[in-house]
Amino acid sequence: MPKPIIRPPATVAVSSSLRDARKRRGIGLRRLADKIGVHPATLSAWELGIKVAPVTSVAWILGYLRVESAEYDRVMALAPHAGDANLVDQSDPQLGHLLWTYEQISSRVVEWAPSCIPELLQTRAYAERVLDKAVMPDDRRDMDLLSRQVRQQALNDGSRHHVFLITEQALHGMDDLHKEQIGHLRVVAQLKHVTVRFMLSTETALKSIGAFTLFEDRSDPIAVLLRHHHCNTYLTDRTMLSRYHGTARALLRRAFGELASTSVLSAPALIEATQ
Repeated sequence: MPKPIIRPPATVAVSSSLRDARKRRGIGLRRLADKIGVHPATLSAWELGIKVAPVTSVAWILGYLRVESAEYDRVMALAPHAGDANLVDQSDPQLGHLLWTYEQISSRVVEWAPSCIPELLQTRAYAERVLDKAVMPDDRRDMDLLSRQVRQQALNDGSRHHVFLITEQALHGMDDLHKEQIGHLRVVAQLKHVTVRFMLSTETALKSIGAFTLFEDRSDPIAVLLRHHHCNTYLTDRTMLSRYHGTARALLRRAFGELASTSVLSAPALIEATQ
């Protein structure tokens, strides 16, 4: 079986933006290809991120589709970096857009969350409390909540397997929201395509590993996401992918192979101990 194509983050961002802009205008792929003078297969490859679209072609397509100036500037800022293996994404709208795209093209997503309930598992009240504690403008906060809602709805469709590895430290705090959040975790963990495992965070080895999200296609890594307050960092460099893939496998072995790890459904004692 051939290895999955590793698509760099800027390539994914530009390709998905071109595809979304075309669909918003209600223009078929063949029609647009004819208008800009390229073969439909070439345009399809650009929109799928299989090939890198030339910067001049990106500008031509965006202009023909009459995208708003803010979107034009955002995509054109990314286009020259389409071949870069890694990307520090600082554009607020793109924070959720690129994340959403990587989730959609993955067959499995593994998230290591040592200190906070993962976004896809947060209740609305829990998410609002987390964002209230963060220092960010109201419009960014509202956009973040909307992005989470859309991604959570997609979580339920079963198109990909999600594995959440969480330490019990993530359950501490927010006492007034604790019961509702635990109940929500129990419900989500019953989905066949979602796995939630809790791990004890007392080991120094676990404390040294920062949070990350690994995107996989047919068990091969295609990208890694590292979250920061003002930006997201996406890595597709093969060396870094290999390292994070190895770390994820080690965490999975520990989560499923040791008595200290347990699922949210099969270990009420651990959950009750945090209440």
